[in-house]
Amino acid sequence: MSKPWYKQVWPWILISIPVFSVLKAVHTVYIMNQHSPDLVVDDYYAEGKAINQNLSLYREAAARNLHAKVLLAGNKAILTFDTNSILDEDLTLDFVHNTLAAQDFKVIAHRSGESMYVAELPVTPTGRWNLVVHDNANQWKLRASLSLPAIDAIKLTY
Repeated sequence: MSKPWYKQVWPWILISIPVFSVLKAVHTVYIMNQHSPDLVVDDYYAEGKAINQNLSLYREAAARNLHAKVLLAGNKAILTFDTNSILDEDLTLDFVHNTLAAQDFKVIAHRSGESMYVAELPVTPTGRWNLVVHDNANQWKLRASLSLPAIDAIKLTY
């Protein structure tokens, strides 16, 4: 007399394959819900309007003929303007990570001399970053794409 099916190995091996697949699918869905991407925007129209408003701030920097370079040395950011423009005592530097919004940070750069600003960074950034520099009244903006660590100063553009 042969053994009943539930006491044999092969039925359990065949049953375990789909069960394992279902458990792995549930686990994948759980992980995807916990780590949703930061780059997806829900309201594209509102985001587009905000981008158009930001472009006017870059045009204002071009009209003021602002040219600057930034040098990142360790945990310091040194911002140098080419000409002696009428600028505030403090400027804001927004460091935006390309893919991880949780790593974004903002620092205040204080005037150190005639056309130089220095800021202390909370971390030493590495990898790909976007830097946006603007005044406290938010009348103009300059930007740069950074690939860190960098040896030379990086030019800010409109």
